[in-house]
Amino acid sequence: MLFWYAIVGVMALEIVLQVAWSPTYFGLGIRMFNERIPASAEMRQRLVLNCLERDVATQQWTPLVFRSLPDGRMAFRESFFAGFAGRYYPVMRGMVVVDAKRNQVRVEGICNWMTLGIAVLCVSMPMVVASTWPMLLMLAMFVYCYFIQRRRYHGIAEALREQMRIELPEAIMQLRRNSR
Repeated sequence: MLFWYAIVGVMALEIVLQVAWSPTYFGLGIRMFNERIPASAEMRQRLVLNCLERDVATQQWTPLVFRSLPDGRMAFRESFFAGFAGRYYPVMRGMVVVDAKRNQVRVEGICNWMTLGIAVLCVSMPMVVASTWPMLLMLAMFVYCYFIQRRRYHGIAEALREQMRIELPEAIMQLRRNSR
């Protein structure tokens, strides 16, 4: 019984930390997605991270919400807004990290605690009670949701590449900077 209370407590804590945009929460966890984009100093100057929410907006899925963290990183997650767009279980939360030392920009996807807890539960329950084997099907759902999120995170990386393109006229970049 204590295990169930722990799972519910972790779920509640994770929701609170997501809503509060906790920098520690968005930085800790198992990396499930990591895309590195080479970026020189000139290219990094062209980045406008505050425009990512608009650049990756889609009508097909629930919108991604972005928030700047105090240390300069950009955290993002699926919106809690209940709209008419397609929904899936958010397996990861993400972060955009501009790394000047390595001349790169990284898009990272970090496993949500609830996903990890439910996956452990889905694997351990059939070991204890054989009739709960259908719970293993949830793991297949998590894999499906991961591939949806992975495609969306690749879209964020593409938007970052587009922002850093040298051919983009400076007038457009100035308009983007002023629209913040």
